[in-house]
Amino acid sequence: MPAHPRLRSAALLSAMAACLLLLHPVSASLPVKASPAAIEAYQSAEGYLARRDWRAARVELMNAVAADGNWPEARLALAETALQLFDPITAREQLEKVGALGVPRSRYAHLLAHVEWMEGRPADAIATIAADPVDRRNGAYAARILGRAQMDMGDSAAASATFDRALQIWPDDSLLWTEIGRLRMVIANKGGAIEALDRAVALDPANVRALELRGRLVRSQFGLAAAIPWFERGLQIDPNDVPLLEEYAATLGDLGRNRDMLAQARRILSLDNRNPRVYYMQATLAARAGNYRLAHRLIDKIADGYAALPGPQLLRAICEYELGNFNHSVDILARLASAQPRNGQVAQLLARALHRSGDQDGARAALVPLLEGSYSSRLLGRIEEARGRRDLAAGPLDAAYFPSASKGRLLRESTPPAAAAQDAARNPASAPAVIPRIRHLLANGQIAEARSATALLVQGNDGVADAQILAGDIARLAGDDGTAISAYEKARAVQFSRGVMQRLAAAYWAEGQSQKAGDVIAAYLAYNPSDMIAARMLGYHLIDRGDWAGALPWLLKARLRIGWGDAALNANIARTLSGLGRNAEALRMARLAYRADPANAMTTRVYGNMLLKSGEVRAARDLLRKAAKLMPEDREVAAEYKAAIATER
Repeated sequence: MPAHPRLRSAALLSAMAACLLLLHPVSASLPVKASPAAIEAYQSAEGYLARRDWRAARVELMNAVAADGNWPEARLALAETALQLFDPITAREQLEKVGALGVPRSRYAHLLAHVEWMEGRPADAIATIAADPVDRRNGAYAARILGRAQMDMGDSAAASATFDRALQIWPDDSLLWTEIGRLRMVIANKGGAIEALDRAVALDPANVRALELRGRLVRSQFGLAAAIPWFERGLQIDPNDVPLLEEYAATLGDLGRNRDMLAQARRILSLDNRNPRVYYMQATLAARAGNYRLAHRLIDKIADGYAALPGPQLLRAICEYELGNFNHSVDILARLASAQPRNGQVAQLLARALHRSGDQDGARAALVPLLEGSYSSRLLGRIEEARGRRDLAAGPLDAAYFPSASKGRLLRESTPPAAAAQDAARNPASAPAVIPRIRHLLANGQIAEARSATALLVQGNDGVADAQILAGDIARLAGDDGTAISAYEKARAVQFSRGVMQRLAAAYWAEGQSQKAGDVIAAYLAYNPSDMIAARMLGYHLIDRGDWAGALPWLLKARLRIGWGDAALNANIARTLSGLGRNAEALRMARLAYRADPANAMTTRVYGNMLLKSGEVRAARDLLRKAAKLMPEDREVAAEYKAAIATER
């Protein structure tokens, strides 16, 4: 991104600022006498600060300031404590009064920069640290803020250099290692982030920021359930830490532990009654329960800044869709799709909204580039039907109903080819810089060149899941599933996401290792028990293995979350019930699937077979004849039709 005008000059000063903050001597405390009441309150606050009870400390420091407004030490401590509580307004107030008391800016420049960064002005924070020498005792603090501001300006290289310089002086600063972990998360080096955060926690087991980030990393690495102990460990240290409570509550909600999530949401509101994320969580819960009107009302309570983020915007679009406001939904989703061109969920939702609004050409254009999964295939089939192209609808509709491992689609790239090539040339070892170039090579069919570039990239990026995923995708395109499995397993060790799980399972299936594929899905579900896509996949896998008793609970769990309208899911539940000998239930389920989608070959075939088992031979014959016409090259369907004719005789 282009440098901010102020950043360009500040960047030239940042190295000088780093030297100043490392070399400036510690200032002596100001010879200002405080009143006994102020000293008593200050000492009480010190006790709370030692226990990291920031809220109680703030109360005592406010008492100290009230007792003696001319004592700068109390105001400086109150400003720093306010920043610990994410309150830049109080911090700025106190720093302005400290300045008016004649305190040198070198004593509080790091706090002022923190305020500016927290106010959303990272360029000003960089300029403040560049302009004002910082006491050595506050140097690590200043370096952390400088690095965070540089990260927010999109200059990860400058942030890395800042942290590297600071580490030479303060190698055992736990919070500095925390920010290094955050930077590595930003540049997608999750392996390096884990290493940094583990170092931060080892240096200070009570570092709640490191524990929060470690929990977030574990959540992306292994799944929701694995993150819970990290968040709970942090809350044992500081039960009132709002960002930690937010992550904990959101994870509980995603796990389906709704009562627990609501309890944490109430806790957050008791600490911060304007917290926008709580309303977002409550709105999400209402939407999951199907109460879209309530969800819409809760979204309206979210503050403007947070409401503009992708998550709340996506939820608003879903509510608009479910309430029948398709055009409003399209407007929101189109903006999101433009900002996130590789987001398959957004593309799918946009296509669905366009389809319902009557814009079939637009729906097809939105869906096809990121088409993946049975729902997308079924939606594409419906779109083609609405366009009057039933010849093009048959393939996607059939593909949607038969569980199979596919190679998936490579993500399209929004970065212009020339810019991607320049970025890759400048940073050949950086995954975020090289991956867009590789995607363009693939889009142009230059698989050999893409594979060569990826081989160089992964050598230094074992901790970057995206690089390993891309290497696996390219290997699969080249027909080398064994190499793909190796790459996906490396990605799994860093980030066991749904995408990694699906790719790894597909590669194992392609290699004929179905048991390992099932093990991968089961391992993912152990940490993500509320993931209905994975539940359905495991159910289908167990069906393929003939494990009807094992498959049924997973399919029923998926339907409980998805609803009764999914014809493919109902048809497979019917097959499972039939395999268990529960033919009457199987027939009812097959009938439900067929009524939902009578034009599909699978629902027709399954319903016909269930009727045959129930003795309704004539009806079964008619349906199996229809299925045979829909699938003229399928020998199994032809054999089933012949069996129905023979039974009728």
